[in-house]
Amino acid sequence: MPKLQIHEVRRLIFPLETAVDAVLELDREHGGALAHAALTEARIEPGADGGLVLAVRRSSFDPIERRRYSLPAVAAAVIHYCSKIRIPLPRHGTKSMEIVPEGFALTIQASAEVLRRHGAVPERAGAGRSDAATDDQAPPEAEQPMTV
Repeated sequence: MPKLQIHEVRRLIFPLETAVDAVLELDREHGGALAHAALTEARIEPGADGGLVLAVRRSSFDPIERRRYSLPAVAAAVIHYCSKIRIPLPRHGTKSMEIVPEGFALTIQASAEVLRRHGAVPERAGAGRSDAATDDQAPPEAEQPMTV
């Protein structure tokens, strides 16, 4: 039996503050140094090699240390963060991260195949019919929009 394709595109927007939380959470879970440092600055670095820049200070006597996180590193952190706070994400699919005016955008594109439960769809039943207004054989309910 033939299969049908379903394509899904999800886009999640992470403001700067949320992206910082995600990076700090991942760092803490892996025993990183940020767990014991004070955050002094966070900014988005635009451009082709853009990312997230954090400035931290371990103690009041230490100099400020700047750390740069590439887009793939930010993506890994926000995917981990979504798992921790129970935002479901598809495991399979193409994931990409980009900088947007609101912060960071994680886009996930996935496809699935399901078994067809009917025969071939007749061409005249397509949604893009251009002759719908002149077709006097179509039942009146076919012209009404469906509300759910």
